[in-house]
Amino acid sequence: MTISNQPQQQPQYQRLMSWLLWLISLAYIYVLLLSPPQQILPGEPIWEIQPQTLQELWNQSVNFFFILPILNVIGIKAIPDAIAHPLLESLFNFALAWMFMFLPILLADPRGYGLPKVLIWGLGMFLTNVFLCPYMAIRATKPPIAVDNKNLLARIFGWIGLTIGVIALIWSILGRPEFGDLSARGQYFMQSLISDRITIAFCVDIVFFTVFQAVLMGDIEPQGSNKRWLRFVPFWGLAVWLII
Repeated sequence: MTISNQPQQQPQYQRLMSWLLWLISLAYIYVLLLSPPQQILPGEPIWEIQPQTLQELWNQSVNFFFILPILNVIGIKAIPDAIAHPLLESLFNFALAWMFMFLPILLADPRGYGLPKVLIWGLGMFLTNVFLCPYMAIRATKPPIAVDNKNLLARIFGWIGLTIGVIALIWSILGRPEFGDLSARGQYFMQSLISDRITIAFCVDIVFFTVFQAVLMGDIEPQGSNKRWLRFVPFWGLAVWLII
């Protein structure tokens, strides 16, 4: 991967994009974290979070990257995993695997020079676009500077992300058979999508990740590259791009 030699964008356009991204960041924080119940979204704001919501978040966090469920499946039950709906577990881990893969691409970002990329990524692993959106807003006004953008770290993160993505797909269909067949799981997910703020938030994150992936990869991969099209393939395109 080499740095793109595209012409620099007009400063006015960059400023407009930065302001738009700041507005999106504020809207994201207000709507998903701060808005009162039923004003815009169902569910409670962060200061009124209910015990059952905290339990749901805990159950998903304990099963981070499916480590405990997989250990239990193969018979290693030293630490029991927390039971959560497999579709929500898969959505949670899929979103986190995507955010996980953003570290190498942030490090390779030619417009992110001087920004605390590792800190932003680390915080983003907990609150995703609360930190990634502002990063995109700040970088929008910065000129590109060539950086070393291909190393072993990228391939490791790509393989891990790809593996978790595949497991998430399989787990959403076959994991925890007591939760019913694919039809029952689909109905549960649709109900969660209209009633559960956490589920909505992860789906919104996936939309943002799709856009930001395309922007970041587009600034790194040069025009005419036969790998440039991968930026438009959500998640899987990033994983493959990091590996090859």
